[in-house]
Amino acid sequence: MLRKANNVFGTVVSDVTKLTSALPAVGAVVTNDNLEEGAVVLVDGGNVRRTLASIATGDIFHIVQGRGATKPLNKSAAIEKGTETMSFQKHLAAIQQITTIGSNGTTGDLPSADDTSYYIKLRKNDNDEGNRSQPFSLFGQYKTGTGATQREVAFGLAVNFTANMAKEAAGTNGYVAIQVTTEAADVPIGGVASISIAEGSKTGTFNATPTLAVGDLVRVEGTGTANQVYEVKALAGAVVTFDRPLVLTTGFGTTSFANPTKIVAATANTAVYGIKLTGIESAFDVNKFRNYFANRFTATFSDASTLVTSVAGARGGSGVWQQVAMDEYMSAGFDGENGMLGTPPSLRDASVKIPGVGGQTAATCRYSSITLAWTSESSELVGISKGKGSVIIYLNLNASGNLSSTNTTGEALADTLGVPSGDLDA
Repeated sequence: MLRKANNVFGTVVSDVTKLTSALPAVGAVVTNDNLEEGAVVLVDGGNVRRTLASIATGDIFHIVQGRGATKPLNKSAAIEKGTETMSFQKHLAAIQQITTIGSNGTTGDLPSADDTSYYIKLRKNDNDEGNRSQPFSLFGQYKTGTGATQREVAFGLAVNFTANMAKEAAGTNGYVAIQVTTEAADVPIGGVASISIAEGSKTGTFNATPTLAVGDLVRVEGTGTANQVYEVKALAGAVVTFDRPLVLTTGFGTTSFANPTKIVAATANTAVYGIKLTGIESAFDVNKFRNYFANRFTATFSDASTLVTSVAGARGGSGVWQQVAMDEYMSAGFDGENGMLGTPPSLRDASVKIPGVGGQTAATCRYSSITLAWTSESSELVGISKGKGSVIIYLNLNASGNLSSTNTTGEALADTLGVPSGDLDA
């Protein structure tokens, strides 16, 4: 979310790898020389490390983050003890929207009348960077011939929708994966234990020559009716070509999948099918000032009698790295780091962990948060004015999703603020 500058706002970001054993002792003055980059502490007005309990009501304290010996400390605004309120939120992962048309795995089906045109209409609802003024609609269409089947309709719509999505302008496409699902049960593919295939590719390679035929269906990502199926269009030894490129909704970057399964063509031809539309996490770069959001869309089908099921609604999450990056970026700007306006621009300081950067993974880039908010009064000659302020403390979690029992500066800060670190574990 975007923050406003009509009050005092700050962001402090911890690093779970910074241990309390390296902190300056309670009672010592905290400086950029003795506070590690990514370490966080509470200090009084003289920059002396303290516990909140030792600060008298009416005295001020700050939350401080180390940024390295060559940079000044990242220091919250002065907080007068007794005026603050506190809230906390453990990490919540983002959830992408899932909508099914036809079979949802247990009920529903697709129509399959002869010589009939069917279409999916997808209306994107986000006011995002690629679509700021007006949501647009995207269509996938397919017309049957004679002897139509649900399989024909499902794969025809999926191929056309995928092609239409790919033709949209860069930045506006790729936000939804269209997947074909079926209630047909799968069986192991004889002779193979894995398949290697890159996301966006139609061609994969099994670890050995498979017991498979053109027209069979393959579940690449795992067994079960919730997982999508791909149609085998060509086989050459261990190399297989599918009807459309592989699109993942989780495990981005995965190229090897264990134990793929198959549905033989004879079973697939008479099975019940559905179309599964799953939002895909949008690309995000805080330095390009792209606001973070989860994709939201409305899907309708040309045959109004066909079941459309909302399986999951979109959720942006809490403590996801994109949200932390946005708050850190805004906070730095409010503190005067306005070099982004220069030519050439100067990037703002950032300490948020980003998956794929510096060896970080999605598991190491999760945060829980503590928010301190306060109202201060300033007496003037003709009246009293009130000012509001807040600081969000983002506490990095370890790869297991824990803050508690980590012996880290983030855990120690939560404890001194009176927030049980166990309540911040994901």
